[in-house]
Amino acid sequence: MFHFSEAENTQDRIPEVHQTILERLGDSLPFVPQIAGHLLEEKKEQLRSRMTVRCAELFKPADDRIFDLAGILEFLHASSLLHRQVRKPGEARRQLKPIQGIWGNEASVLLGDYLLSISFEILTGAGNLEILETISTTTQNIALGQMQEVSQPFADSSPETWEKITQLKHASLFRAGAVCASIWGEASPHTSETLGKFGFELGMASLLQKDLETVCDHDLMIQAIEKEKVLYPMCLWLEKGLEPGDSKRVREILSNLHPTPDFLEKDWKKLLSWCWIPVQQKIEAHLELARFHLDQLDDLECSNLRKLTEFETQPVPETVS
Repeated sequence: MFHFSEAENTQDRIPEVHQTILERLGDSLPFVPQIAGHLLEEKKEQLRSRMTVRCAELFKPADDRIFDLAGILEFLHASSLLHRQVRKPGEARRQLKPIQGIWGNEASVLLGDYLLSISFEILTGAGNLEILETISTTTQNIALGQMQEVSQPFADSSPETWEKITQLKHASLFRAGAVCASIWGEASPHTSETLGKFGFELGMASLLQKDLETVCDHDLMIQAIEKEKVLYPMCLWLEKGLEPGDSKRVREILSNLHPTPDFLEKDWKKLLSWCWIPVQQKIEAHLELARFHLDQLDDLECSNLRKLTEFETQPVPETVS
């Protein structure tokens, strides 16, 4: 999906972002080491933080305020994952594997709220009202996305459902990173808006790519189904790739979360064979829009941001080739 060298990590100041995350978490909670492990270990691609730093450095070298901002975005993302644990009352969702075994509704909500409080404490200290308003709006969008996510049966999710949830919970964080970096850089409103559109499209493409990677691995896909995670390739296939009778049968499988649903091998192969081309095309369409928005900033040197749109092509699974 996203593979960056250690040299690029250093260039994008990712070590400084990690250090900021660790320092801001503090050590007063018993679960802090596990939370830090999730924030740092699970974010292998670091695309959100990387984009934020590169947007900032269009204007001037990144400083501690930018590292704080990148850390805030990771806190907000982790908070949304924690709050998602409460979808089914009384169940530990095991979404955050480094800290499995402690999650229930109460722990998830409290830890999610803790990360939110850290984020707004940092923002308040920074004293930039425009950035604070941007992050506040993004937090509201994430909450709306979470409400949409739990407002209907998981097995009935459609491509439109996926679009709405992803725009609110995932792409909005990318947009916020780009917009806040431009505000920090004292960019014009037009530049800020254009960078925000770039970030939004990059965020949409990144989750599509991640969803495609998930369905390419049968075990990962089953784990996602158990967590009731809405996957775009699955939604698209159920709505447009199957006859109504077959779609109903597969939706019934998806509804049977306990025990683990028996998603038949033949169904999985049909899913991959059907969804491969349309999902790849949708990823490229979002990346093309991201590049289009960068082209509108002809007064800025955006080559480093353009490189973020050069996703590695997902290898074709053997079941498709």
